[in-house]
Amino acid sequence: MHYDRPNPHVADLDELASHFRRFAATEVEETSPLYHALALAVAGDRDLLQLAAAAQPGQPPANMLLGAVHLLLLRAADHELAAFFPDLTAVPDAPAAAGPAFRAFCGARADEIAALLRSHLVQTNEPRRCAYLLPAFSRVAGQAQVPLALIEVGASAGLNLLFDRYAYAYRLGAATVYAGDPASPVTVDTHCALRPGAQWSLGTPHIARRAGIDLHPVDLADEKAYAWLRALIWPEHSDRAARLAAARQLWLAQPPEIVRGDAAQQLPILLETLPEGVAPTVFHTHVLNQFSPVEADALEALFLTHSARRTLYRIGNDLGGGTPKHYVLRLRTYRRGIMQETVLAHSDGHARFIDWLASS
Repeated sequence: MHYDRPNPHVADLDELASHFRRFAATEVEETSPLYHALALAVAGDRDLLQLAAAAQPGQPPANMLLGAVHLLLLRAADHELAAFFPDLTAVPDAPAAAGPAFRAFCGARADEIAALLRSHLVQTNEPRRCAYLLPAFSRVAGQAQVPLALIEVGASAGLNLLFDRYAYAYRLGAATVYAGDPASPVTVDTHCALRPGAQWSLGTPHIARRAGIDLHPVDLADEKAYAWLRALIWPEHSDRAARLAAARQLWLAQPPEIVRGDAAQQLPILLETLPEGVAPTVFHTHVLNQFSPVEADALEALFLTHSARRTLYRIGNDLGGGTPKHYVLRLRTYRRGIMQETVLAHSDGHARFIDWLASS
């Protein structure tokens, strides 16, 4: 393989190999047999690890490498590797045998792949996460008793800001509870459990304003930008791909406001523009892992400082605790410089299941 990047140190490659093994074991083993096999293949191949090292600092190399390869195959499935991808062939070959074809593809397209790794970011926009955001927002509205002003940190294209335009199907054992807009072309379905004593509301709160913040906002009117979001969806997840396509149509009809910039700089500006009589509600999902500890601490200090003037609400599944398979959804309320936290639920990364914990 040849691409324009100095080879990483051997110790860096060992660390990178460990990352791919963790990715295989904790993120894709149960839901993407192909990516599980490919991640293990990369972990044992120095050339593939060197290629993966072209990803930008702070970006998850496994998602980036697999996403870049997926993007090129979606553009033209004319390589033997396409036979292993469930979204590119009707009867895919066994994932365990995909390693040699993957290596050959990466060898032939190394320069293109490296260029994608250097220029792109993991900005997965998963509308199904709205399945736990809806009851979280409803809870805040019940506490605040005023309309919500939503601000999403790390919004990507802002599809989660459109949560009230989706239909919901919550599967609670043998029963199904419906919520949201029944006429929506987007259906968010998930399996749920309510702990004894737990209570939730699935009413749609009134939203006074919605805005997102992202270093690199995704314009879904741009076919290349949309293609990258599509490529980040794992090849077995046809339901996620269909949901993204349907949500895109809602986005194109009425795009949300997305502010380009750093959260530490843009969040105070947005908060200052909010009128009285609304509840500022900041949320983020799978974003803080891209913050350094210093940046995360600075963001927390920002909430505490601003809460001296008004109450702030913050919802996140990336505020600590849990495991890569069971994330913890938390609600933090900041009032007069004091933070109070409530654990709302546990969920997997794509919100395929929600275990709701919070009582009234």
